[in-house]
Amino acid sequence: MIRALRGRRRRTATATATASAGLALALSCAGVLAAQPAGAAGAPPGLPDANVAARSANPAPAASDQELRHRAVEAARSQATPRNKPKATPFIIGGTQTPISSAPWMVQLSYYDSATDEGYFCGGTLVAPNKVLTAAHCVAGLDWTANGAIVAGASGLLDDTSGTVAGVWRQWTHPGFDADTAHSDIAVLTLDRPLRQQWERLTQSNDTASYKAGTSATVYGWGLTSGADGSDLSATLRKATLPMVADSTCDSAMRTVLGEDDFLEGSMFCAGTPASGTDEGTQSPCNGDSGGPVIVGGRVVGIVSWGVAGCTAKGAYPVFTKVAPYVWAAQPRIDDTDLSYDGKADLLGRTPSGGLFEQDSKGTSLTTRSYLGSGWETSSWALQADLDRDFYQDLIVRDSVDGKLYRDAYDAAAGEFAWKQITSVWGGYKSYAVPGDMTGDARPDLVAVDADGSTYLYPGKGDGEFYGKVKVVDKSWKGVKLFGHGDLTGDGKADLLVRNSSGVLYLYRGTQVEHTPWAARIQARTGWNFSSYVANGDVTGDGVADVMARDSGGTLWLYPGTNKASSDLFGARKSLGTGFNQYNLLF
Repeated sequence: MIRALRGRRRRTATATATASAGLALALSCAGVLAAQPAGAAGAPPGLPDANVAARSANPAPAASDQELRHRAVEAARSQATPRNKPKATPFIIGGTQTPISSAPWMVQLSYYDSATDEGYFCGGTLVAPNKVLTAAHCVAGLDWTANGAIVAGASGLLDDTSGTVAGVWRQWTHPGFDADTAHSDIAVLTLDRPLRQQWERLTQSNDTASYKAGTSATVYGWGLTSGADGSDLSATLRKATLPMVADSTCDSAMRTVLGEDDFLEGSMFCAGTPASGTDEGTQSPCNGDSGGPVIVGGRVVGIVSWGVAGCTAKGAYPVFTKVAPYVWAAQPRIDDTDLSYDGKADLLGRTPSGGLFEQDSKGTSLTTRSYLGSGWETSSWALQADLDRDFYQDLIVRDSVDGKLYRDAYDAAAGEFAWKQITSVWGGYKSYAVPGDMTGDARPDLVAVDADGSTYLYPGKGDGEFYGKVKVVDKSWKGVKLFGHGDLTGDGKADLLVRNSSGVLYLYRGTQVEHTPWAARIQARTGWNFSSYVANGDVTGDGVADVMARDSGGTLWLYPGTNKASSDLFGARKSLGTGFNQYNLLF
C-alpha cells in the first residue's frame, strides 16, 4: 500500500495516533484596556487611545525555542529509510541546490518524540504568517503540538542557529485522508507565532492550466538524494524542474510498475520523466521531501505525496496531491483569524454608554461576556478582519467624530496594538464589508455601497490600505446591507451577502476577478429583517463561513453555513442567547 513519505529515525513500529490534548492556555477574554501614549499618531479623535489587552497577548508558545531547535536537529538526523513496502515517499534525486532566498516560503517540518526516540522530517509551505501547508501523511496520527517544530528561513539542516523556529498550535488533516490510498493527502498546521518570511499563495480552485501536460513545475525539498537504502537527507535545500504529465500517462505507468491501480485521477497528478531504474538519469522527489510544494506560476499547485520504493523504479513517476480540488477545504483553515486564537470567530458588542464586551465562540454557543473597557461610543460602524494577514484580527472602525475609518492593528515593531487610519477608503459609505480575497491575490478586499446604490470594490494592498476603487454596481443597490466573510459556497473563494430593503437575502458568489467579482446572484432567503448582522467567518470551527443575526426581541441566532449555493445556504438556526438588545453595535 501507499507508504508514508516522512523520514523515520527508527525501524520500530510507527508512532500511534494520540488525541491532542491541546495547550493549557492562559488566554482569558477578560482584561482592561492597555493605554497608549496620548495623541498617538493615527489615533481616532473620538475613540479611546487604547487597545484590548486580551488581544495583545500572543498564544502561549508550544515550547521554548531551545526545545524547538532540539526537535529540529533530532528530526533532521533521522534516516528517511524506505520500509519493505511497494511504495515510498519521495525525495529529490537529480535536483540542484538552491538557496532559501529563492524559496523563502519553504519550511522544514521536524517531529521528534523523546519518549520513543521517534523522529520524522517533512517539507511544507508557509501559506500565511502562521500557516503551513503540507501532506496529511506527515501529520495524521502524530501530536505536532507536543513534539513538532517548524524551521523557516534556513537553507541547511542540522543547524541549530540559523533560521526562525516556531511551534505548532493546531493541526488539521483533511477528514477524507486515507493512509492506504493517499487520497486527500493535504493538511494545514497553525503555528504558535507569526513568521516574517514571505509566504506563498495556493492555486485557485478552478485552475486547470497549471496541470496541463508539459507545463513546467518546480518541486523543493531536503529529501534523500539517492534511492539507496540508508542514505541521508540532503544537507541543503534542493529543487527540480519537472514537466507535468497527463493523468492517463501516469495512470498507465504506475499500473505497470506497481501492478495495481493506485493513481487517483482528479485528486493526484504526476510530474517529471519516467525513472531510469537507478539514481543516474532519474529526477524525482523522494523520502523526506513529503509535504513540500510543487510551484507553477508563483502558486502552490501540488504537494509531494508518494512514489515507488527507492524512488527510482524504472518507468515510475512521483505522485503529488493536486491542490486545486482541495482549495475549498484548505483555504478556510488558512484564512481563519479570531480573537481567542482557536479557529472559531468571536463576537464583540458595544453598549450605548460605550462599554466594549467580548464573547468567544464555543462552537454553537458563546462564553460569558468579558468587559474590555469604555470609550467606544463614537464608533458608528465596526467589523473584524485581518487586513494585513499578520495572524492578528484587526478591528476596523468608523469614528463618528471625524467620519474616518481606522483599524486597531498589531504593530510588530512596537510589540503592541495601535490605531492606524485607513486613508484610502472614504468614511461616508452606507454599508461596508470585507468578504476576503475577491481579486485572486490572497489579500482581503473591501466592498462599499454609497447612498445612491453604487457599489465599489477596493482591492487590498495587504497592509491595511487599499488600491483605487473599482465601480462594480451602478446605482442599483440602494438601501442594501452588505456583509459576509469567507467562503460560503465551498469553492475556496470569498463570497458576498446582500440584503435589500425588503428583507430578501442574495448570495453573490466570488469569482476572484477584479472587474467582475461576483457571479449571478442567488436568492438565499426572504424575510431577513434582522436588526443586526455579524459575519466574522467560521463560528462553529468546521471550516465553513457562518452568519449571526439579532432579531427585534434581542435573541442572537447562529446561521451555520452549509457550503450550498442555494436557499439551503444555511442549516437550521441555533439560538446563541437572549438579551443582545443591550448592545447598539455588534461586530
